[in-house]
Amino acid sequence: MNGSHSEAPSPAATSAAPGAEPTHLLPALAPQRLADRLGPVRRVMFFGKSMSRTRCTGGLVDALERHGVEVRWRNMVTLRRWFGQALANRLASAEFRRFRPDTVFVFYRDLPLLLASEFRQSARLVIWCEEALENLDETILDYFAQADLVCMSNPQRFAWLRERGLDNMVFLMSGFSPRYHRAAPKQPFLRDVAFIGSPGRRGQRAEFLANIGKRFHTEVFGLHWERWPHLCQDLRVHAPIDNRRYAKVCATSRIVIGLNEVNDDSYYFSNRTFLTLACGGFHLTHYVPKLENVFKHGEHLAWYRNEDEALQQIEHWLPRDDERARIAAGGHAEVMQHHQYFHRVARILHCLKEGVPKATGPDVELVDAMLAVPERRPNAAAPRRKHES
Repeated sequence: MNGSHSEAPSPAATSAAPGAEPTHLLPALAPQRLADRLGPVRRVMFFGKSMSRTRCTGGLVDALERHGVEVRWRNMVTLRRWFGQALANRLASAEFRRFRPDTVFVFYRDLPLLLASEFRQSARLVIWCEEALENLDETILDYFAQADLVCMSNPQRFAWLRERGLDNMVFLMSGFSPRYHRAAPKQPFLRDVAFIGSPGRRGQRAEFLANIGKRFHTEVFGLHWERWPHLCQDLRVHAPIDNRRYAKVCATSRIVIGLNEVNDDSYYFSNRTFLTLACGGFHLTHYVPKLENVFKHGEHLAWYRNEDEALQQIEHWLPRDDERARIAAGGHAEVMQHHQYFHRVARILHCLKEGVPKATGPDVELVDAMLAVPERRPNAAAPRRKHES
């Protein structure tokens, strides 16, 4: 585990003296809490697991640092494995007091609730959630209630949370970091169709891809395919891949197919879309409502609405190498310009400094609002630090 080690405190992050009342006594609802603690972000303590394929956590840390924020990244899973839960919590708490961040950034629930409740007393708490949140329960509500800001990629869940008293959510789609995902050199194609990911919790992707594999040379890369052996007879199954191999698979596949776990929620789709486009792949993905507000069919990617249409689309695009290359280039340019984690973090920093823009109605065009926030272009010359891997 690596991180910066400067100990100079930020004035906004100074802790209360032992035994005294906390400097910031927090109300139940986060917007007022955030309004009372607006200001620039200078020191962040980041909690999240390492992710070899998506590099979500590393991409977010990289983006924060490219914005000039001092970041210390810790993986509680690793600490628990080394020291056990109780000692891991004490170590994280001690480091928090030494580092004195003005903001704590948590990837979904990668920080125990006990520590989240403790840290929020003297630092702003940001939770990043890329999950579909199909099954909402009170434990999620309790966890999200700790935060000043909950950044969610599925806005369909906002109504449920608001009904239960929370209005600390902001819509931010997933993204990518060009540090981890970028196009590989052009290479000969090795397969017609590739899918990168698991067969789905209910095996729905396995059945879908098995039907594709009966007609087209299809290979899958991911965990748990052995659970569905009767559906893999026409598929070539490979082990999971890291971010470097992801780019190679995109470069050697005519079509990289996308199939979300959830396909009915407006704006919510897998981060596989951003990763594939970042790696220069031609992406054929399942349509979700309002996807056309983010990407254009035939310009950035292509989509289908059901299995029959997917088969038709594959048959249509396979012989059209030049058109696929043009669309893949358009998709790559689009995500580079608008969908890096650098852009997502720009909005988070804006919200923490200026406040969260309020929605004006139940059917707000969330994507337009997101893209309208001022963003600095990524600084390719920004210094890099070595992180956990």
